[in-house]
Amino acid sequence: MSNTSSSRVRKGSKKDTAYENRRKRKRPLNRHEIEKPEDLNVSASARKLKQKDINDVEVDPTFGYHLVNFVTVFTAISNIVVCKVCHSEVKFTESSKRGLGFKIVVSCDNCDKKEIPNSPFIKNAYEINRRIILAMRLLGIGLQGIRKFCAFMELPRPVFQSVYDTIIENISAASGVVSKNSMSNAAKEEKRISSENGETNGITVSGDGSWRKRGFSSLYGLVSLIGWHTGKLIDVLVKCKYCKACEYWQKKNGTDEYKEWAENHAEECQANHDGSAGKMEVDAAIEMFQRSENLHNIKYVSYIDDGDSKTFKDITDAGPYENITITKKECVDHVQKRIGTHLRNLKKNTKGLGGKGKLTGKLIDELSIYFGLAIRRNCDSVQKMKNAIWATLFHKISTDENPQHDHCPTGGNSWCSWQRAKSEDTLATYTHKPPMREEVFKAIKPVYEKLVTDDLLNRCIGGYTQNSNESFNSTVWAMAPKALNSGEKIIDIAANIATSVFNDGLMSVLHVIGVMGMKIGSNSYNLCAEVDEKRIKKAEKSLSDGAKQARIDLRSIRKDKEELEVDLEGELYGAGIAD
Repeated sequence: MSNTSSSRVRKGSKKDTAYENRRKRKRPLNRHEIEKPEDLNVSASARKLKQKDINDVEVDPTFGYHLVNFVTVFTAISNIVVCKVCHSEVKFTESSKRGLGFKIVVSCDNCDKKEIPNSPFIKNAYEINRRIILAMRLLGIGLQGIRKFCAFMELPRPVFQSVYDTIIENISAASGVVSKNSMSNAAKEEKRISSENGETNGITVSGDGSWRKRGFSSLYGLVSLIGWHTGKLIDVLVKCKYCKACEYWQKKNGTDEYKEWAENHAEECQANHDGSAGKMEVDAAIEMFQRSENLHNIKYVSYIDDGDSKTFKDITDAGPYENITITKKECVDHVQKRIGTHLRNLKKNTKGLGGKGKLTGKLIDELSIYFGLAIRRNCDSVQKMKNAIWATLFHKISTDENPQHDHCPTGGNSWCSWQRAKSEDTLATYTHKPPMREEVFKAIKPVYEKLVTDDLLNRCIGGYTQNSNESFNSTVWAMAPKALNSGEKIIDIAANIATSVFNDGLMSVLHVIGVMGMKIGSNSYNLCAEVDEKRIKKAEKSLSDGAKQARIDLRSIRKDKEELEVDLEGELYGAGIAD
């Protein structure tokens, strides 16, 4: 009887060499996991992008999609074609359905089936699923909106939430690459133009904050910095007080499981702000100033501020640059609004000052506009600004018996009709309009004396505004609507795409599409080219003197109509009016 060795290795034991050498089999991906982008690293595409001009995109004129009724179209085709090989009837069915992607199965009685995808593949995922999510995000629509759209268009149900989230990560990475490249180019251009203008120690930027909600309850906000000469965005920062993962795990605080999670979560936590929503603007501005040298190798030496927050003071206190004193510039538009606010408050708090023929809303608007124009047209000199501002006020109280036009600009091109008449030698027939009442003039003169100071007007030299920042903010919230709930990642995407579109036009979205691995067809290219062309024409038209005057006149007409309606109807709405 032979002895059996006690050292014999049993099948399946750890010492089984066959087991050691066997490759571990991975679980095959299910139909939803296949749609997830495998690689969120877009650095290679980013390097390629830096070498391209913004309009240098590869367009495939043969690429595009059409909506068809599958049953109607392919039943009709089936009735008129036969198999090329066996001449039997051909049938068309669907398979491998994932979101809006599927394969058309062509089969007959004798031959092997053929499958035709309705969309190109990116790795193993249907391109169409990425495309519709990006397109809808450009419109400010999320997954629930896509589901409604697909349902009422009788399209298949889109991808599930987990796949959607992963595609959103891919869009975030791609749009981030494109926006960083855009801001880098904008900063270089701003630095070059500033140097050409003798500003060699740094550049001038305008900054402004915007929040998802009014007041101090907003969980999300963003702050943008725009170069003055180029009007292009050079930095933007989204601030967030909320992290969904933190909220979920807070329930398990104190457990070992929580400690392990917390150690790994810090780098991916979406919350990047502590404190009130109002402090987001201050903190973000300081952070962007502190990183300017590392990011763009430039210093922000002048800051255009709206005076609505302590941002400038806190920036200077933080001292982002050695041996550099940051100077403050006032936004002329906000100075103009300031005089309007003071006059409206004066009217509200002074009994009998308002009413027909007195300090009306129309008169306040006119004085505010003239105040702003006086600064803009004379922004190279404090004394010129002073003279022009007082000229607008004394012009309003001038009469035939006592004309007060000494500070009004002279000549035939003057805005002052009295000075024009003087240059044309027609003063003998000139008649003044009804003047501002004396009591109104005496009431508002102290407001002018308070605001028309050397300190304020010195900061207005240059005629700076924050119009570009406010325009950028509206672009962001169009893609992340305040009325809809969305997280930090969606606002990041909106800020990234808005940056590229703001700086380089809608054509920049094609680069996002390219970085995501999708094709660019003639439909998207033609739309981008058309929109960008119209944007340029609209901007040029809006800058014309005629267009500006038309806007002023329209506001004046609306104000007249509104005040007439209030006089006829009485005040119908206001705090405590029903008491």
